[in-house]
Amino acid sequence: MKTLLAWLGILVLVASVGCGSVDDTGVIRVWSHQGQEAENIAMREIVAAFNEAHADEGIRVEINFFPDYQYTERVAIAAAARDLPDVFGLDGPTVAQFVAAGVLHPLTAYFSEDELDDFLDTIIQQGTVDGTVYALGAFDSAMVLYYNRDKLAAAGVETPVGFEGWTWEEFVAACKVLRDAGVDPVALHMDVTADEWYTYAFSPLIWSAGGALIDLDQNQVEGVLNSAINADVLGHWQQLFDIGLAARNPINPDPFGVGETAMDWNGHWMARSHIEAHGESLGAMPLPNWGDFPVAPSGSWCWAISALSNQPELAARWLRWVIDPSTGIKPIVSAGGAVPARRSAFEYFPEYQNLPFSLFRHLLETAGRSRPQTPHYPNLTQQFAAALRDIANGSDPQERLDEAAAAVQRMIDRSRR
Repeated sequence: MKTLLAWLGILVLVASVGCGSVDDTGVIRVWSHQGQEAENIAMREIVAAFNEAHADEGIRVEINFFPDYQYTERVAIAAAARDLPDVFGLDGPTVAQFVAAGVLHPLTAYFSEDELDDFLDTIIQQGTVDGTVYALGAFDSAMVLYYNRDKLAAAGVETPVGFEGWTWEEFVAACKVLRDAGVDPVALHMDVTADEWYTYAFSPLIWSAGGALIDLDQNQVEGVLNSAINADVLGHWQQLFDIGLAARNPINPDPFGVGETAMDWNGHWMARSHIEAHGESLGAMPLPNWGDFPVAPSGSWCWAISALSNQPELAARWLRWVIDPSTGIKPIVSAGGAVPARRSAFEYFPEYQNLPFSLFRHLLETAGRSRPQTPHYPNLTQQFAAALRDIANGSDPQERLDEAAAAVQRMIDRSRR
């Protein structure tokens, strides 16, 4: 299967050969990745409702789902063949690649300023390139530090109140107390094979310390990804494994859920199962931070209109439907459990009055940050994730970041020629 870097080359070629055409017959072609089965069922119901509501106008959506592991390659092949659908889903960090390839249609003409203001800032951030909005989503993501109140209390660990979190030093101190009390402190899920977990989960440590993964203005990675700040942060992160506070090679994918650890560094997608497992003992706080305030990761799948479509206005009608609070966000969030993308949609989800859900919204509205919007993101996340795995297993942080930064910079420099 082609990598994201390979299909980027195909997409750039498309930009140089011009636009294709799509049937202008009232049929809106839509592609989506195949997520959870509950989400797929909800999406089919959203399509059916749209088609019923627009039957008198002769407008209907035809949707195709593709497995996640095939999805980006399918899009690349379709782009090369000038046969993209009218609307397609894409992961937030890949928006800049599609924009650079010239295959996304700007969305600002189809949404008023008030409507765009209704979206969480993180959604606008992930879908905007050079000041233009190209993608919008129905939901966002959030990450927190879950904990079992009873386990922490039994070990004598005090937890923050409200939406407050720990500093890095406070977090490590709590982990040491738990370890010394005979409790495995925290799950960091180093068994995950996907690169994106590592970038998504651990970049906030670097960001809160004032570091960065790339200088977007200068398109520069060397001296940024491998800065002294980043190396220092990851050196301290490495200590979690060195002194037995977190497992390098865990076997159980959900140790917190079965009570093996006292805390879990994890996302919104675990909230409902953790509530079921821990009940009123479940607590949640922001990820530990290095600065004066936390930085929260964000970003998820979103929707874009193809620049190859001959019917963007028609495509926009579907897009408006699938990200409308009532017709789109309510059913898909109810099915998948992600965070609603629009402020007006929270009224449909009363659980957001309580933890941990209220914390998800608070973090996205006050501390959310998208992964960097760059056409070189696939290589950046691949190299950064590989460096994190090696650092967790004992590699020197500065040397390993130097290698990663050099690898990404070489690709960026070659693309400039």
